Amino acid sequence: MNVNRIKKMVKNSTFPPFKMALKIWAGFHHILDKLSFTTSTPIYYFARLFPLQNKVVASTFMGRKYGDNTKFIVEELLKIDPKIEIKWVKNFNYKYQLPSNIKPISRFSFWRVAYEYATAKVWLDTHRFPSNAKKRKGQLVIETWHGGLGIKKIDGDVSKFRQLKRISKEVETTSILADIFISQSSHLSKVYRSAFDYKGKIWKIGYPKNDMLFFDNEPYQKKIKQYFNFNQDDKICVYAPTFRDDFWSKGINKDVYAINFMNLKHALNKRFSGEWKILARWHPLMLRYVTETKMSLGSSVIDATCYPEMQDLIMAADAFVSDYSSCIFDAAIREIPCFTFATDFEEYKLDRGVYYEMEDLPFPYAKNNEELEQNILAFDEMEYKNAWSAFKLKTGLFETGHAAKDIAFLINEFMKGNKNPLEEIKGEP
Repeated sequence: MNVNRIKKMVKNSTFPPFKMALKIWAGFHHILDKLSFTTSTPIYYFARLFPLQNKVVASTFMGRKYGDNTKFIVEELLKIDPKIEIKWVKNFNYKYQLPSNIKPISRFSFWRVAYEYATAKVWLDTHRFPSNAKKRKGQLVIETWHGGLGIKKIDGDVSKFRQLKRISKEVETTSILADIFISQSSHLSKVYRSAFDYKGKIWKIGYPKNDMLFFDNEPYQKKIKQYFNFNQDDKICVYAPTFRDDFWSKGINKDVYAINFMNLKHALNKRFSGEWKILARWHPLMLRYVTETKMSLGSSVIDATCYPEMQDLIMAADAFVSDYSSCIFDAAIREIPCFTFATDFEEYKLDRGVYYEMEDLPFPYAKNNEELEQNILAFDEMEYKNAWSAFKLKTGLFETGHAAKDIAFLINEFMKGNKNPLEEIKGEP
């Protein structure tokens, strides 16, 4: 049980003695975690006594899921060489399965994590690396990130984050450690330079998780419809908003997610015809809260948060709705109708910061349910495709459909001692 979960129990408890006992336990647990984390630092140096192994240490969303860019890279890598050892840094508070040939290590076993990092030839992650991590000669550190053409500002570009010592230190550490940042647009490459103050090599090769967006989507539609017991002629709209930063202290603010799903279905049916099903996909950071509280969404929508792979849902979608999540850009690559619904943009912009105004995006923007319905009914496919094409040109979007294979090839060559592919990468300015 981690500190955040204990704090939640303290907040929900109404029995004073139990509440006090939980507070004491939370304080003790916090001190123990900090002590374990601090004392794990020497492991990075001690483990240098051991040779580097043909091993990759990978993680996604701070161990909360198996997915995103790192998943697709390691799976391609294992196709090249099934003998390569893959260790996955996992947060065991989140329930998900790993393939049998990928071994989990607990994110909170700090000594074990330090040892695995210190003896692995390659590190992969979609987020920041631990602030005490130390790289040794002969290791390759690849930061894939996860946001792409994201609307919301990230890490060092967020003023309130710069004031948080933990985040600032992790940003600095990640920037120092990384040999390569993986990019899928000129926009994202510029964000890396500013948000991480990164001076190293940026490889604009595309996002591994987006490779499948260039495949035939029919198998994915069949798969998703079978999984959720839909009819094969049903149409699917995915609603995938992001979290708000006050989520940790206040929980979910339902006002910012207040879509009238019944009206959404009716509008989609009227404009595009067919029987529509709505899948709601909450951000991975919200996963445990949504599942623990069994948050009701009404009869018109199905919660797809626990479905293992977001990209499968994007491949199955016939339309897409989000607020500030970067996944809407992934959906747009397929050129399906995409709409933004955000009731709190001015507040969000002031609190978090954004890279775009909502009106600058190629997606019809609604601030309330009436506008969302109007945008769907008035949707012009040609106008939308022209706006998306112009946006891709403006941001320098670059997807190849084989990014995972290219990165896996680089890693495998590095494992064998061939650094030429790494040295041949010119990188973004």
